[in-house]
Amino acid sequence: MSTPGPVGLLVNPTAGRGAGFAAGARVRAELRRLGHAVTELSGADLPAARRAARDAAGEAAALVVVGGDGLVHAAVQEVAGTPTALGIVPAGTGNDIARGLDLPLGDPATSVAALSAALRAGRHRTVDAVRVHSDHGQRWYASILASGVDALVNERANSWRWPPGPARYTLAALRELALVRGVGLRIELDGHVLRRRVLLAAVANTRCYGGGLTMAPHADPTDGLLDVVVVDELHTAAALHLFTRLRSGEHLRSPAVQVHRARTVRLEPLEPAGPRAGGRLPRPHADGEPVGSLPLTCEVVPAALRVLA
Repeated sequence: MSTPGPVGLLVNPTAGRGAGFAAGARVRAELRRLGHAVTELSGADLPAARRAARDAAGEAAALVVVGGDGLVHAAVQEVAGTPTALGIVPAGTGNDIARGLDLPLGDPATSVAALSAALRAGRHRTVDAVRVHSDHGQRWYASILASGVDALVNERANSWRWPPGPARYTLAALRELALVRGVGLRIELDGHVLRRRVLLAAVANTRCYGGGLTMAPHADPTDGLLDVVVVDELHTAAALHLFTRLRSGEHLRSPAVQVHRARTVRLEPLEPAGPRAGGRLPRPHADGEPVGSLPLTCEVVPAALRVLA
């Protein structure tokens, strides 16, 4: 058993109208009670917390995040491709990164106990991460990139404060699916090209997004491959019916759904977006956060993340 190194604690103090600060305080106190040296990285807001994480990530043995997918996504930017391990205490709306990595959800004390044991044992799990290249630069993500109606759903859900939890994604999906038809995409999969009108093309490293919607049930973040789930353009009734099958993964039985596997995926628009999108294509989102615009390339990087588990 090794001696644990310093732990950087990243908290978004403004999340949940102050709930993030309270949750972070409890996690900090518990980690210190268990004998860990903790460096507080929280700032007045999320950008300040991210800057502190960037400064500390190179020296900390682990960066522990208390929050949701957005904050975990911010931490991934700092630790991907480095020896610094990532610890996650899920405390957000969707918690899909933690869910997709099979980390404990619910009681934060359970998460802290698991993180402490992993730190003391020098134990981590190596998983893949995905590097996105676009005109906006380079970003990392850990779960799924959304590029069609799913990106619009994500954007709408992020703009709402009610209802709490995954129900927000469900209502946003019902709203968007009632309006959206599809977009024309050129999808290049390790050199193989598809050209089609799609409702969405989800580039998945892990299984789920949108608060537990199992878009890519067979995605494995340790296999060095991306699962690319392509859903053809559908009319409203068919799209809504397909949505009801997402949580169970039964949507894969539909002839409108195809799953491809590739190491590198490039997405390009075939045409300008129609009036529904205000003359623009949906902005791609990864881990629930905007990551630039099309065209872009997703490249899986095997074992890029060390996750405490």
